[in-house]
Parts: sequence; C-alpha cells; structure tokens
Amino acid sequence: MYIEHCLKEDLLDIKTTYMSSKGSCFWVAEADECVVGTVAARPSDDQEGELMLKRMSVRKDYRGLGVAKALCQAVICFAQQQGCRAVVLNTLMVQDEARLMYEHVGFAKYHDDVLPTVYGRLANVTISKYRYSVPRRS
Repeated sequence: MYIEHCLKEDLLDIKTTYMSSKGSCFWVAEADECVVGTVAARPSDDQEGELMLKRMSVRKDYRGLGVAKALCQAVICFAQQQGCRAVVLNTLMVQDEARLMYEHVGFAKYHDDVLPTVYGRLANVTISKYRYSVPRRS
C-alpha cells in the first residue's frame, strides 16, 4: 500500500516534484549499470530552513555497502549548500536498519508519533522523527 501511495503521489512525477522547485533534488545511486538506490529532498512543510529527506531506498542486495550512507551525505551536503540549518526525516519503527544507519550518520530522534491510520492505532505502529543539524559553511 505504501509503494502504491508513493507512486500516486510524488514519485509519479519526480521531475516536477523534486527537480523543478528551488531547494528540492532527487539522487540515484547506480552500480553495474543498474539503479541500486534513491533519495529525495525538499523544503520541510513544518519549519523554514529545514530540508526533508524523502524516499530513501536501497536495493536489498546492495544494503550494508554504504549506499544509503552516501545518499544521506549527498542530502546533507545539498542542505549545507542551500543554507539549511537541519535535515529532517520520518521513518517507521519497523525499519531497524534504516534507523541505525541514520543514527550512525548523525541524525538524532526527536519525536515519536503513532501512524494516523486504523492499523497504526491498533498495532501501535510508530513513526520516528529524526533531525540532523547541518554545520554552517565556513
């Protein structure tokens, strides 16, 4: 359901969603002439000066090889170039590998919410919010 939702929303038109607006971008990681990972970023709807990391995905057979970390670093570098003070993201509690990777890169969890759906409330599915404070350029 999540993938279908994404394909009907922002991933239906990546160029318009992430490549046409100021402060937004979309990255693709390639290996062996194949796409092995993606990540996107756009200005946060919640706070001015924050960049929202979105759509981090790495092919299963390429996980643990530093692809996600490199994609995260690309977003952080982009945020710094844009003059953002933070990069923020949301991730589900069931995504243990992702949470550990984000924390290893330097993201800190600052809030938990229960997924606002019937299933989320029944199963107590938590969405964790993370923030990375972007160092100022010298």
